[in-house]
Amino acid sequence: MKYLFGTIIILLLSFSCVRKDFVYINGRIENGDSVATVWVEDSVYTFLLDENGFFSGKINLVKSAFASFGSNIWDIYLRPGEDLTINMNLLNISGSLNFSGSLGGINNYLKEQEMAVYFDKDFYALDEEVFVDKLKTLIDEKTELLKAKNFDKDFTELEMQRIRYSVGERLLVYPIYKQQYSANYKPGKFFKAFLETFSLNYHQLFVTKAYRKFLLDYAYSQGGNNYSTGPDYTTGLADYVMANFDRQDVRNFLLKETVDRYIWENNGVDGAEYLLEIFRRECTDPTSRKYIEEVVGHFEKLLPGKQAPDFKVFSPQGKGIHLSDFRGSYLYLSVWASWCRPCKKELPYVGSLLKEYKGRNIRFLSVSIDEASEKRQWVSLLEKNHYGGIQAIVGDKNIFSKDYMIISVPRFILIAPDGSIIDSNAPRPSGDIRTLLNKFI
Repeated sequence: MKYLFGTIIILLLSFSCVRKDFVYINGRIENGDSVATVWVEDSVYTFLLDENGFFSGKINLVKSAFASFGSNIWDIYLRPGEDLTINMNLLNISGSLNFSGSLGGINNYLKEQEMAVYFDKDFYALDEEVFVDKLKTLIDEKTELLKAKNFDKDFTELEMQRIRYSVGERLLVYPIYKQQYSANYKPGKFFKAFLETFSLNYHQLFVTKAYRKFLLDYAYSQGGNNYSTGPDYTTGLADYVMANFDRQDVRNFLLKETVDRYIWENNGVDGAEYLLEIFRRECTDPTSRKYIEEVVGHFEKLLPGKQAPDFKVFSPQGKGIHLSDFRGSYLYLSVWASWCRPCKKELPYVGSLLKEYKGRNIRFLSVSIDEASEKRQWVSLLEKNHYGGIQAIVGDKNIFSKDYMIISVPRFILIAPDGSIIDSNAPRPSGDIRTLLNKFI
């Protein structure tokens, strides 16, 4: 009987040691939304935050894998049968993020690698061969540091590849930055030979920021227009993506990012017609399609001839200023911020335009997107510089920036006397704005 009892105990112990097919995850997110999300493999897990920001749950997983926490906020590593606790304050992610639990060590290592400053921007001035050697040295150094940690084999092998892509991404942007030092530079044999050592099919890393950025920059560097950053740099880019990337999830990602980047860099959809055509035809991811269509929809409201969104901004004294106050006159709208150096360089030119077009049917309004905490700094600048035109600030709710899709400053908008938009991304006052103004005024 005692032998039977012993056998039962052994069987129970053996079953209790079987690895679970999930990861237990929990933690707290301060100043977050209502949910925490984890993207792993082909699934997105959503965990509700309670009133204090705490969350917990399970992620089904049969083998170790990289994952993404939040909307690509941070790379994490998960292993079946283990647990991970994540604590962070979204107002200070890098300063507050902390991992604990059985997976805490690996994930704190990843955090340290993400935050480490290992690349000097002056490297881009180096000759190609020296630059490539520098990148190889960086990979070797980071790999040796990884090996010294003595993590398990599966993670170490994956992380060695992630390191390569995180450093290799610097190679892809080298031609653009190098042209600032040598205008006629074109990638040579050292660049091309090193680039060929990187696979475009290392899908185990697709969820990581390093690999996704490498893929995106690869598409731009190889499919763009001779590494140009001019208005035609996207020529053929969508076609290149479709011709050179076979996986549908990779295509979805690249098409979505190229459209999104174009819109944000150009403050609108003008010129994005072909990119949008390919995206709408080829992208199969409903989340990406919904996101792009929402962004496009906002910008389409700002196309020439559309009625400009009404607004209420505030003078330094707190008086409300509305778009309707300018009805009957052309309005040149300058959008800026007190922390934006290029903005402050443009504002004196607004004063010059004011003098030049004095007596003509145009008014000048400069709107600051400074937050409430920066209002004193904004007022101080106005007192010191006496910028020309009417000055205003968006106010606490900042509906203005949402309605006018202010994604970067400075931004300049020309509105007709009837309140319709002439150009929602007009030339700067230091640029060719007079050519546009003289067509109407």
